[in-house]
Amino acid sequence: SEVFFEDVRVPRTNVLGRVDGGWEVAKSLLGHERTMIANLFGGGAPSGRAENPMEEAARKYIGVRDGKIADEVIRNRMAQNQMDESCFQLTVQRNTDNVKAGHRPGPETSIFKVYGTELNQRRQELMLSILGPECLGWEGEGFEEKELELCRTWLRSRGNTLEGGSSEIQLNIIAKRVLGLPD
Repeated sequence: SEVFFEDVRVPRTNVLGRVDGGWEVAKSLLGHERTMIANLFGGGAPSGRAENPMEEAARKYIGVRDGKIADEVIRNRMAQNQMDESCFQLTVQRNTDNVKAGHRPGPETSIFKVYGTELNQRRQELMLSILGPECLGWEGEGFEEKELELCRTWLRSRGNTLEGGSSEIQLNIIAKRVLGLPD
């Protein structure tokens, strides 16, 4: 839905940007929001934590053989996930540094938002693969709290693609503003 305000009077001290330049301010805010979403779901700075929840879960639910996670396919998916997250964190950090240096967020924030939410979905799906049937609980006995939380987190990851502009809208922005494709 759209809302239009006509004949609005605002004290000059309360005007952001230039008069009649609200869309530019809104686009900038959306860019910051999309980068924030990317940081939350895959592009945040490395935590520096010694523990790794995914590795802990794999050790618990899959087991260890010869000092490694027993399932080679899961082990490879975990390694790929770790590389993807590290690369994405560095890319988003580079953009954050540019914004801190005074540059305005550009259409790359749409790329960050799409990729970050998809990366989060892949992470959650990998966690489901690690836990197996233990991740199927919603409530009740027979499940640990972390297992129940994982199920909800996985379902919530689907909604992340809508926040800050749906992935479809972001892909249109990328097509037009990054790739220069016609309408």
